[in-house]
Amino acid sequence: MEKGDLFLAVLQHISSNLSRKELEDMKFLCKMKIGKRKLNEIEQGIDLFVCLMQQNLLSMSNTEFLISMLKSLKREDLIQELASCVENKPGPGEQLAPQVEAQLEIAFDTLCDNVGRDWKRLVRKLGISQADIDKIMYAHPHDLKEQFFQSLLLWKKSSGKEAHVSSIQKALRDCNLNLTADILEEKLEVMLL
Repeated sequence: MEKGDLFLAVLQHISSNLSRKELEDMKFLCKMKIGKRKLNEIEQGIDLFVCLMQQNLLSMSNTEFLISMLKSLKREDLIQELASCVENKPGPGEQLAPQVEAQLEIAFDTLCDNVGRDWKRLVRKLGISQADIDKIMYAHPHDLKEQFFQSLLLWKKSSGKEAHVSSIQKALRDCNLNLTADILEEKLEVMLL
């Protein structure tokens, strides 16, 4: 399934999982964005999403407004589904070599065990946006390690074939996280023995 088709399928799934009250609440949140007459005609979530698309308030690259509405409904499950659809996943021809995968797995474990509160600074250095960090933090509000791990996975997916441990090591050094960089180097050396 192509990415655009997948996005529409996820919107359809979100629509079918909204209760009548949730749909009414979402329509209320759109009062300043969509005319009253159009809002009154909306009977399903999918109708609302079509209106939002027509108003340029919803697209595959612009899901902020929909996410904010789902947050107000406390529907983290639907936010997670939308986020996993929108994230850049490597295509079939973009699989990483097994050796690189193994190195990244060691790197991720090492980072999650050693970086701690500096993780946001590190993932920003890797190119993850603040908006993506906020989404991940919202999806995993009480689990620092999981927030960090999901950010690293997002970096890996968005980097595709360019995801290498050397990028992580450089980012660690740039953030003055030299001890963690040294620990990671040692673990990688052991792996190569």
